[in-house]
Amino acid sequence: MNIKKIIFALGFLAVTFLSSAQEYVSPDAQSSMIAYNSLNFSQTNPVLGTARYSGMAGAMGALGGDATTMRDNPAGLGVYRSSDITITPNFSVANDHSVGFNINNFGLVLNFRNSGNRTGYVTSSLGITYNRLKNFNRFSDLGGDDLGHSMVDYIPPHATDALYDDAYALGLIDDDGVVFGWNGEDFDAVSNQTRYSENGSISEWNFAYGLNISNRFYFGFSTAFVNLNYQAKMLYDEAVAINPGDTWYMDNLYEVNGSGFNFKFGAIAAPADFMRIGVALHTPTFYNIDEFFSEDLSYNGYFANGEFPRENSYRSDLQTPLKLQGSLGFIIGKTAIIGLEYQYEDFTAMRFSSGNVLDQGSKNLINNEMKITHTAKAGAEVRVVDGLSLRAGFAFVTNPSIELSPDVYSNPENFLPYPLAQPQNTFYYTGGIGYKGKSFYADLAYVHQVREESFFQYLPQEEFSPYALKLHNSNITATFGFRF
Repeated sequence: MNIKKIIFALGFLAVTFLSSAQEYVSPDAQSSMIAYNSLNFSQTNPVLGTARYSGMAGAMGALGGDATTMRDNPAGLGVYRSSDITITPNFSVANDHSVGFNINNFGLVLNFRNSGNRTGYVTSSLGITYNRLKNFNRFSDLGGDDLGHSMVDYIPPHATDALYDDAYALGLIDDDGVVFGWNGEDFDAVSNQTRYSENGSISEWNFAYGLNISNRFYFGFSTAFVNLNYQAKMLYDEAVAINPGDTWYMDNLYEVNGSGFNFKFGAIAAPADFMRIGVALHTPTFYNIDEFFSEDLSYNGYFANGEFPRENSYRSDLQTPLKLQGSLGFIIGKTAIIGLEYQYEDFTAMRFSSGNVLDQGSKNLINNEMKITHTAKAGAEVRVVDGLSLRAGFAFVTNPSIELSPDVYSNPENFLPYPLAQPQNTFYYTGGIGYKGKSFYADLAYVHQVREESFFQYLPQEEFSPYALKLHNSNITATFGFRF
């Protein structure tokens, strides 16, 4: 088997306990985990923002005039004709129906009044906005019965010293490390279960300036400061049918806190009154991250490390990919607007380093196994009566990495004692309604996200295919704003 595929399989832990598995996973697997940790923290939600922005699926890069468009194209600030202050609370509903609350957006736009010129400089604006870029919220509870193998089967020949020692200390493997059974007893029917959850967010503060030239050209740039907060928990347990109540489990916690910055540059051209064309470039986000992990093994109430689990922490640097965006906007009189947008991200450009030294193992994997991701967004707003508008939109994000093949995930040599969640395509369905008065405005939006993934409890997955999951998450967003 190709060694690249083996390394890839060992570490294809897309969203959980990635570099935290230092104690239980081999150095090659650590490189893979770092690579997919980078992917998880580089991807963001393309439709979160103000309710107007979300209701149109974020397809507003060429239209501007909204506080969230600074996250996509800061040239949208040049479209403003007045100052603006806005706030957007958000209720999120995870796939397990748990409810969360956060602020999606806060924006302050200070417009410098129209100069009165018809050509040249017309007006400009300064903007300060807070935007939620991603919510980590998911829960999975999956398991199987009457399995003919156990994770314990793979510990003696394939596990790291730490995991082997813990399993031996608990009696999960015998003195010779070759009898695959609990306390030396063979078994044929195993039930297992994995409970896995994610929480946290990625958010950023943007400081931007936009300029209007002749009401035909708009330019903008911004500096953004990004905050990353992430927590993943996993509890894996097994029970054996021949001795009811005889169980062991592995308990893991992974936490990340990080901060970073990036720059955005954008332009919008209006070749005709009914049409706008937008382009934008986002530099990579340069993160400093602190990682903490805890992992423990327990058998029938006894813990491998007594009262204290294995713990460790690391400080590292992460560079995400740059982004290129192109957008079109159509203005149909005072009746409707239509937005179309495309985003390009090449995840092979990610880089992870520690102590200013590039992690070459993870970089090789990133180069070979990551893909270019394409994001397409389309949205529309229709004015039904004076002051009242309806909105709808759709967005699609393609698979960011190579799929894991059966010959890899079923190979007993590719042992990984952690869940593996392989991200695939993501879909967003949006709608909303808005009221606009002389100064005050209010909007409401609903966003339904469907994320496809293949989920493995651990590797190898010998007897059955991975779980094909569709994770459904929703956001209900309201915006309240005042223009002055």
